[in-house]
Amino acid sequence: MARVARYQADRTNQKLYFARLACKDAAHTENPQAAQGLREAAVFHLHGAVLAFLQELVRYYRIDGERQPTLATIKAKMADRTQVSPEVIILEQLSRDGFLAELNRAYLSCQYPPEPPEPTHDDEGSSNLIFKVTQSPQAWLPDVQILREWHQDLVALIDGFRNEMIEF
Repeated sequence: MARVARYQADRTNQKLYFARLACKDAAHTENPQAAQGLREAAVFHLHGAVLAFLQELVRYYRIDGERQPTLATIKAKMADRTQVSPEVIILEQLSRDGFLAELNRAYLSCQYPPEPPEPTHDDEGSSNLIFKVTQSPQAWLPDVQILREWHQDLVALIDGFRNEMIEF
């Protein structure tokens, strides 16, 4: 409990909890639009949990002046002090190749509309001006099972980091 209070881990825990609730509700809703909204909410909360954990790292390493830290800013500030954060190294690797890279892509997809496929002519129509541009509105959005896996992976990762954090 002391670690949570000391590094303000409660916000990270809140975001993880909200993501879990959104996944649970998305799995049980029948309305496709409501399910999409809940799945997007889960993506936002998982992304927010990563950002909140970066704030934990800033507090843990006593990095001043970082209100909206990124991996790059934490790494640079640590390098200025000739220190290395093992958490940042792992997070950078996962952001390039792991589940965090997929989470970041999903987050960006939630921010901007997906690119529609190239339209095709409808040969059956009475006019050559009719185009088919149908695409599943949620094709780009991860399903609930993937979101749950990301949630579990993120919880395990953050818990592992927290267990390894020691005073320096």
